[in-house]
Amino acid sequence: MATPASPETIEIRRRGRRRLVGAVVIVALLVVFVPMLLDSEPRRAANGPAMQIPPTKDAPALPAPAPSRAATPESPAPKPADVARVTAGAAAKAGKDAKEAPAASSAQPMPRLEGFAVQVGAFRDERTLEQARAKLAAAGIPHYIERLEASGGGLTRLRAGPFPTREAAERARSTIRGAALDGQVVPLP
Repeated sequence: MATPASPETIEIRRRGRRRLVGAVVIVALLVVFVPMLLDSEPRRAANGPAMQIPPTKDAPALPAPAPSRAATPESPAPKPADVARVTAGAAAKAGKDAKEAPAASSAQPMPRLEGFAVQVGAFRDERTLEQARAKLAAAGIPHYIERLEASGGGLTRLRAGPFPTREAAERARSTIRGAALDGQVVPLP
């Protein structure tokens, strides 16, 4: 059996614990703060971007503007016979037979391809194309198609527009989303 500890023994143990805790705290403080005090090189601020505006005196002239996109087309321009436009007044024709609708709408004049358009999709299937055109016509959004030759067969690109500004195209895009279609705003040459 263990004998009960005397009050002297309890006091000695308590003092020992205090000294041990004090020594651990002192060592921890020395480990953290001494390297900071002995650091001979001051810390440099992070190199950020230069916030100085260069003087305008003796500044070189700006380069000439690049040629417009219309002068250097990246893709072949659609032929006038391949582009058709459907307006809100021709919405009733959109529901007719798929063979009659392209023939009736191709008589419309070719739209000016300037500004922005919303590309709704590129279709191989005429039935799917006519369904999308009917949705656009029902929403009252002017649109046109471009027939393209692709490696896997002919594609028909359906675009809403043209719109004079990107903001007008974005508003039309939100209307198109309300008609259960999706689209992407693209610049026109």
